[in-house]
Amino acid sequence: MSVFNSNDEEQAINWLETLKEKLQVAQGKKFTFLLVGRTGVGKSSTVNSLMGKTIAVVGDYEPCTMDIKKYENELNGINFTIIDTPGLCDDLEEVGNDYKYLERMRSDVSQVDSMWFVSRLDETRVTNDEKRGIKLISEAFNSKIWEQAVIIFTFAGAKNASDYPIALDKRTELIRKEIAKYTGIGIANNVPSVAVDNKNERTPDGEKWLGELYTQIYARISAKGAAPFLMATVERVKRPEKEREVIIEKIYEPAPTYTPIELNERQTAVVTNKTAEVLGLASAGASVGAVIGSLAGPVGSAVGGAIGAAIGFFGGLFRW
Repeated sequence: MSVFNSNDEEQAINWLETLKEKLQVAQGKKFTFLLVGRTGVGKSSTVNSLMGKTIAVVGDYEPCTMDIKKYENELNGINFTIIDTPGLCDDLEEVGNDYKYLERMRSDVSQVDSMWFVSRLDETRVTNDEKRGIKLISEAFNSKIWEQAVIIFTFAGAKNASDYPIALDKRTELIRKEIAKYTGIGIANNVPSVAVDNKNERTPDGEKWLGELYTQIYARISAKGAAPFLMATVERVKRPEKEREVIIEKIYEPAPTYTPIELNERQTAVVTNKTAEVLGLASAGASVGAVIGSLAGPVGSAVGGAIGAAIGFFGGLFRW
């Protein structure tokens, strides 16, 4: 049994109490995803894959009008909103109503923590309607919206293994060029891209894509939305086997009725850094951090629920 310096233990207990209070505040907040992309590209399916449950109904509308569609939902006690934009990137007769649509976006969408620009990987160009969608989103929210954005390429399985990396690089380059027209090269080239296949857990290169999607979205999500997002999803996040804490798994891991979000070492480092940035884990110091790592599991178990799961997960980050 490890013996800790009493001063370090006292600091660790105080730090965990502060963390619990921060999480209690975050639990009362929500996060919002804004989905941008043509109808039929798999936006709803990708949301459902990430969140582990049916949030957005697949194929519940036709691309017949420019619209704003909101899905209010709850996961692990955390409220969140999915905002879809059917018609925005579709070739419709309503193109002349761009100004009216911009006004609706500005009045109806008050919070965006993460924006997804979704396009098929097997397309060979950025379509004119996608270009228009990029333009309208940039005008509605200004270039800063792209600092919280991720480019998501669906239907990755439509490419064979040899063509896949070239297609991903080229499609990313083309969409970033369009974004750069409204943001400048610096912001555009920092927008990450992720390829997904909602019918298979791996992309053609053999890699599991869900962990990368999760990591990039969490890394880019706003500071306000980061803690609620992590609390909503933390029970599904699995770090590499060698560092997973048995006590946390026994307490917090429910029966797997969904696909776990498995992180590799690089992805775990990104998640750790984001968490430290949002909740100040790094400020605890190395010796206090070791005590936090030891105490977090029991403390989280006593608290329970989303807050307890998050405390246990955060404590595990100190041991990575």
